[in-house]
Amino acid sequence: MYRVIVFSALAAFSMSSYAQRTADRAGTWEFGANLVDTSSESFQGPEGSSLAVSGDLGIGFNAAYNFTNRFAIQFDLDYISPSYTADFLVEDTGQIERIRSTMKATNFHVKGTVYLLDGPISPYVQAGLGWSYIDSNVADGPPTTGCWWDWWWGGYVCRDYWSTYTSTRSSYTAAVGLRWDYTRDLSFKADYGILDVESAGFSRNAEFETFRISVAWRL
Repeated sequence: MYRVIVFSALAAFSMSSYAQRTADRAGTWEFGANLVDTSSESFQGPEGSSLAVSGDLGIGFNAAYNFTNRFAIQFDLDYISPSYTADFLVEDTGQIERIRSTMKATNFHVKGTVYLLDGPISPYVQAGLGWSYIDSNVADGPPTTGCWWDWWWGGYVCRDYWSTYTSTRSSYTAAVGLRWDYTRDLSFKADYGILDVESAGFSRNAEFETFRISVAWRL
């Protein structure tokens, strides 16, 4: 019986020490990487226009400052490259034209994170705002040709370059998740949320479901 009591006390002390050591986040910086899965989305616009965006798996980076054990400001930079189909009205012909391509989207957000518990395992809620830069990969005019001398081939080499339709839009995020401080220096997070991107010319904003897994190292 004595051994059981001693073992229980040691185990309780060890767990308490571990929780205190790993959960003391206040006043620290964290840097890490993200794996982000986004859902598909489609919506209608005026005069028969429409846009359908496929789901995609992207990558990103994060940095956060923990003001307390329960509150942090986080900076996220994510990159996705989903395929899409766009229908739009051609003014000269009055006909609907369809484009299939792959866009490049870069999302930057500043987020506030509230942890519901002080311990090494804690659920959290998060909300943020920022910008989404979207490159359609569709040329917006004739190409520009550049030429240079290639010493390897011993002659001039010319190549065409196209500028593309791009846009920067305001975007917002909200998520709920779970954090696990595996050690003092290493933590993992997983969350489910919404990415809302401003959509000019359409009846509503584009709204994507997101699932994110993050790993971070604390300094």
